[in-house]
Amino acid sequence: MLHSFRVIATVFGLALLAAATAGTSARAQERTVLVELFTSQGCSSCPPADSLLGKLAERSDVIALAYHVDYWDYLGWKDTFALPENTTRQRGYAQQANRDYLGRTFRGSFTPEVVVQGTDSLIGSDALTIQQRITAHSKSSAPVTVDLARTDTGLSVRLEPNGKGGPSANVMVAPFTPEARVEVGRGENAGRALIYYHVVSRLLNAGTWNGTEAKEYVVQGVDGPVVVFLQRGTNGRVLASAQLDD
Repeated sequence: MLHSFRVIATVFGLALLAAATAGTSARAQERTVLVELFTSQGCSSCPPADSLLGKLAERSDVIALAYHVDYWDYLGWKDTFALPENTTRQRGYAQQANRDYLGRTFRGSFTPEVVVQGTDSLIGSDALTIQQRITAHSKSSAPVTVDLARTDTGLSVRLEPNGKGGPSANVMVAPFTPEARVEVGRGENAGRALIYYHVVSRLLNAGTWNGTEAKEYVVQGVDGPVVVFLQRGTNGRVLASAQLDD
């Protein structure tokens, strides 16, 4: 079942995902599409979406992130990765993202939900529609190139406008855990050992890019794999993204 605050529905006919390709250590030289999954260990309909995100994370044209929400904890299992901030972020998308591709009406938050490039809200296990939206977004050019590197002073985020650049955007920094195994003891997934991919541990705002000037940000205290993406406002369109795997 799909889990929603207001709607519970069953999804049939899940499509198969296209074959994945291997990723690179720092993906910033090609157009990448950001795929954000909102999920929960307490949601019985989420494991297929979690597995799908793992396949997407292997691709060089996709940057994948998983945000675990806390509003299903009351079902009997407290999600070990859930953050209240993730729930707040998803609620923001519920107000702004395009839900025309869902094929039904959702007025609140639901899991599993995927948001593609900050604009399109999709059912997280709908592989076919997710692929279609990834393809559509990949055809547009990024107004800025994001280069990531480790330096003696921290994580270097270098922004170089392409052509005339674009609109101003927040520089968002998301450290993540590439893969984690969780044995769920209670709730809807009780007794299952589940694998999660690209789990966001926190989300930082490193500043605001003005849209036209080359600029470098140095972010301290961010170790390990990280994704950086430029987003209009808090829950708006994503202009560009990059990933550093070490």
